[in-house]
Parts: sequence; structure tokens; C-alpha cells
Amino acid sequence: MTPFSYNSVPLQGNCRWFVLRGGSVNYERGFRSKQDASNWISDFGERLDWRVGFTFKLKGDSTHMEVVNRQGAVAKA
Repeated sequence: MTPFSYNSVPLQGNCRWFVLRGGSVNYERGFRSKQDASNWISDFGERLDWRVGFTFKLKGDSTHMEVVNRQGAVAKA
């Protein structure tokens, strides 16, 4: 499987939600809405190992990821 890359996160303007992975957030790539973020996670399909709301892990990855706002709070459903 292809390892996770922040390049897979959309490059949108006016983002409110971002991907936190291993204590690192790339604020240049993110999502305008929680629905956009949820759709992006769902698009991983078979690559998803598990998912609970906006916290998820990809198969073969060593760490889980979360969708967070600029203050680091995890998105709630």
C-alpha cells in the first residue's frame, strides 16, 4: 500500500479543518467543512484500518490521524 502523504489532503482555500498525524499538522492543506473531511476519509475505502468519527488509521500505517481545527480540537460528528 502507498504510504500516507499530506499531498492527498485537498488544497482548498478558507480551510477550517486539518489533518493531525503524529503531532504534525500541515495547515496549507485541509477542508472547508467537516463533511468534506468525512468524505475524504471515506474515500480511502479498503485502505482504512479503522475509523471512529474523525479519528482514523490506514492499514500499514504506524499512527492514527485526526481531523482537527486550528486550535487542535478534534472534530465532533
